[in-house]
Amino acid sequence: MKATESAPDTLIILQRGACEQRCAVYRIVIFADGTVVYEGRHFVRKSGLMKTGVSQEVLSKLISDLEAGGFFQLEDNYGYGNKDHCDSIDSDGPAAILSVSNRGRSKTVLHNHRCVGSAPNRLTELEDEVDRARK
Repeated sequence: MKATESAPDTLIILQRGACEQRCAVYRIVIFADGTVVYEGRHFVRKSGLMKTGVSQEVLSKLISDLEAGGFFQLEDNYGYGNKDHCDSIDSDGPAAILSVSNRGRSKTVLHNHRCVGSAPNRLTELEDEVDRARK
């Protein structure tokens, strides 16, 4: 496997959910070969199912950033019954679920964006990186 090639088990899924306001609802799936499947549901620029791709370099950087950001060491849940890491609770915020599989490891984190604190804020940055990688 080349240095810029992803592991064959690489899979990244980001789902963003509804909130009390008009939050975007969509899902992004990024496969090991760089294929990206986007499904826009509500309050998004483009609704429906779309297939695009990212380069192996972009995917490798994303995996590296997730690793460096401590994704695999995060709690499984922020803001849903687990408010230990919430410095404060905002009045409204969307839900996000980020799942990453890579090199035999898998992790899924459920994140209520109402939960504000250093760990949830770091998770938000990682979620945003997944969004940016597909563009």
